[in-house]
Formats: sequence, structure tokens, C-alpha cells
Amino acid sequence: MSKSTAEKNIHAGHRKRVKANVYKNGFEQLEDHRLLELLLFYSIPREDTNEIAHRLLNEFGSFTNIIKASPKKLSSVMGIGENTAILLSAMGELCSRAVKEDIIKKPSYKKDEDLYKLISSFYLNEENEKLSIACFDSGMKLKGIDFISEGDSIRTDFDFKVFLSKVIEYDPAFVVLAHNHPGAESAPSAADIDTTASASVTLRKIGVVLADHIIIGKDSVYSMRKDMRFSQFFTN
Repeated sequence: MSKSTAEKNIHAGHRKRVKANVYKNGFEQLEDHRLLELLLFYSIPREDTNEIAHRLLNEFGSFTNIIKASPKKLSSVMGIGENTAILLSAMGELCSRAVKEDIIKKPSYKKDEDLYKLISSFYLNEENEKLSIACFDSGMKLKGIDFISEGDSIRTDFDFKVFLSKVIEYDPAFVVLAHNHPGAESAPSAADIDTTASASVTLRKIGVVLADHIIIGKDSVYSMRKDMRFSQFFTN
């Protein structure tokens, strides 16, 4: 038996044992690198995926960061081809959609904690700054949520026409603006304050209340409504 054939048989036996173990005992027992190794079985047929899993974790720091990364970034790791990069990135998108689907089912978002979870779920895999609008009825039931602009990693513009079109489309009683600061703190910039002021004035003219402007930072969530400096933007 050749060396390559022997190695192939060893890997095949190992993969069979790993799958049988998971089938019997579930996924909870697996450490992150073991779970990642298993996932890579399905896009890397003949290599040692345990070693590749460790490379990915060393490069990105966590399983969460791996599945949030773009296919281009993932492909920079040795052993990660296009198919594997797309598979891992797709896993991130699946997780993001599952979280959104579960959160959106809530009957009301009167509690700040629920509102922050809703908004945060829409920024799980975003590397560029994006501005979004969430529209609610008088009981704070969600009528719709959409991104209305996208910029680069440090800023995005306020697209007033798209903003107004979404308000007309959803006909809300309350509107929440939100955007993210990828890799940065959540404190508002001068441009963020100007955007909030402009949105508040426009909404008041048509009888809609701006309920908050939420900023998703690297490690925190910031509510402009709770900052007394900006309370005038959020009153009728």
C-alpha cells in the first residue's frame, strides 16, 4: 500500500469515527476546533482539517469571527479554497438570518433590551458602516426594518430620499434609526447628531415620532434617546 493510500485510509477512518460520535452524542461535546474540523470535512475531502481548523482559529481568534469574515479574507488562510471560504461565510449568514427570524417574531419592542437585540441582529456580519430604519406601529410592533445606506468602514451618508420612502411605505407611528461603527466605539459623531436632528424634524412634520437613534459599536450599544444632551430629538 502506498503512503498516500495509507494516509487517505487513516483520514477516512478518522472522519467516520467523528461523524459517528456526533450522530450518537450531539454537537455540544465538541470544542470549537473540533466542530470546525467536522464542518471542513464537507468542503475539503482529503486533507487534515484539524490542522486547518487550528490555522483559522489562530488567524481570526474565534469561531464567531471566522463565520463573520468575508470569503476573500478566509481565502488568505493556507488550505482554504474558494469552496470552503464560501461555505464558512454562508454559515455566518445562516446564523445571522436565524437570529433575525427569531427576534422579529416578538409581538412588541417596548422594552429597550428587546429593541437593542433586534437592531444588533441586523449588524452581526457587517464590516461597512450602514444606516437602517426600523418602523413600528403605536404599540411598538415591528412593521418593517431595512438598511437605507451603506458606506465604508468609517462612515456612511444619510440618504434622505430612501429614508422618506421607507417612512411612506411602512406608515409608522414610531421610527428608530440605527447605524454601526465597525471596530470602533459607539459614541456619536457630529455627523450622527446632524442626521438625528434632520430625521427628527422631518418626522415631526408628518406626525411620526423618532423613538431612538441606536449606534452599534465594537463592544457596546449606545442609545441617543437616553443621552440627555439629545432629548429634544425624541419628544413629540
